[in-house]
Amino acid sequence: MKNENQDKLNQDNLNTDNLDNFNQENLDQNEFGQEEAEQEIADQETENKVSLGDKIKASFTSRKFRGGAYATAISAIVIVMILVVNIIVTELGLKVDISKEGMYTLTDVTKDYVKDIKDNITIYYMVQTGKEDKTFKEIIEKYPALSGKIKLEYKDPVLYPNFASKYTDEKVNDNSVIVVNNSNDRAKYVDNSSMYQTEIDYQTYQTNVTGIDVEGQITSALQYVTTKDLPVMYTVEGHGETAIGTTLASSLAKVNVTTKSLATLTVKSIPDDCSVLFIGGPQKDYTEGEVAMIKDYLAKGGDAIVLADYAAENLTNFDSLMSYYGISFVKGIVLESEQGFYMGQYVNNLVPSVKSHDITSGIISKNASVVVPSAIGIQTLDTKRSTTQIDPLLTTSDSAYSKIDVQSNTVEKQDGDISGPFNLGVAITEKFNNVESKIVVLGSTLMLDEQMMSYPSIGNLDLMLNSINFLSDQQSSLAIRTRSVTQQYLTMNAAQVNFWAILIVVIIPVFVLAFGGFICIRRRKK
Repeated sequence: MKNENQDKLNQDNLNTDNLDNFNQENLDQNEFGQEEAEQEIADQETENKVSLGDKIKASFTSRKFRGGAYATAISAIVIVMILVVNIIVTELGLKVDISKEGMYTLTDVTKDYVKDIKDNITIYYMVQTGKEDKTFKEIIEKYPALSGKIKLEYKDPVLYPNFASKYTDEKVNDNSVIVVNNSNDRAKYVDNSSMYQTEIDYQTYQTNVTGIDVEGQITSALQYVTTKDLPVMYTVEGHGETAIGTTLASSLAKVNVTTKSLATLTVKSIPDDCSVLFIGGPQKDYTEGEVAMIKDYLAKGGDAIVLADYAAENLTNFDSLMSYYGISFVKGIVLESEQGFYMGQYVNNLVPSVKSHDITSGIISKNASVVVPSAIGIQTLDTKRSTTQIDPLLTTSDSAYSKIDVQSNTVEKQDGDISGPFNLGVAITEKFNNVESKIVVLGSTLMLDEQMMSYPSIGNLDLMLNSINFLSDQQSSLAIRTRSVTQQYLTMNAAQVNFWAILIVVIIPVFVLAFGGFICIRRRKK
């Protein structure tokens, strides 16, 4: 009995030991499994860290990153360059004029004239403080930079009410200018209104600014106060001559040419102060006495501009004056048959070839056209005197002809019409006994028409001003055009119209269709 109990006790002990061993094994296995799990987690975290690092590293070496970095670097460089340039420009006061027609840039005509000024000049800008016109101020301030002889002073007429009375009797308005030559005390007042070109809109009855003429007026004032002898032009009247239009008259005043009228029938001689005698296409003939008086004026070294009208008839004495200087007028009206020598579709609005001469050099350099409407041809006589030199200024094409029947219903050349070419403008110079006289002859009075004079792309105004400059021996007429602020129209002759029409309507569309067809065929083949 005792042995059985002992065995049972041993068995219980054995079971207890086994249970403890089993529990220990399970505990060890659990701990091992936990360690494996923790190791796996750690390994996963390490793997994730490595993967993330690789990804970050790869992202810095990708093409997208390189492209973005390049773009960013270029942008940064450009921004820095702009800032640096802006600082330099600001410090040096550099400006670029991108306005229409270079509104704030002085022309070479002004620059060349100002740099030769020897007198001390003061430009007084008469304006109340704070009411300066931005455009005026921008242009006026450029003059002192051109020459150390010129200085600019602002004068407030409210603070200095009696200042302007020393130089002008006129009422001084805001944003006006007084140019004073301190060396000879000559002065010229330039009113605000003369520096603006205006036009009335008759639909709204408002006055609109169409042009700015600040440079033209101030440079003209500089010429006025620095030039001793300014030209005077007498315009002959009493024979139906064409009057000078507004545009030409204002342009002559701007270049300091004084114009006066002269009734040659009522005077004994051409005035001594006459620099240029202007004969604007007489419709009635001169008397023999008038012709003799004009010849005497020219023989003493006088100069003249003569315009002829194809419609004038029976001008026997006037024609004799012209033949005395070696030219004659062709009967009829000149028409052109060659494209490129007439404007638009009007074969009588001639666009002649401009020949090289002191008068035309500026027109040629600007590649401008001269339009001569309804012209009469000019021919050189074989009997001209050897002391006379005749230089062509404007010539027609070889295909031009003069239509005798000016009332004809056709512009085609007919039997009896006179074949060209013809001169439409000439410069005559005669030297005799050390005396030189000069005459400019033009074959149309309609060259003075306001439309012909006002278009910037047409050189008619330049031709007239340059002719006066040539005749009066002025080194520079300072013919600075008004800067237009309105819409400008393109002037083209018939050949140019046809060229652009063919280019736009035919050539460009055909090229686009051909190129598109080529691309389609090429893609289909692929």
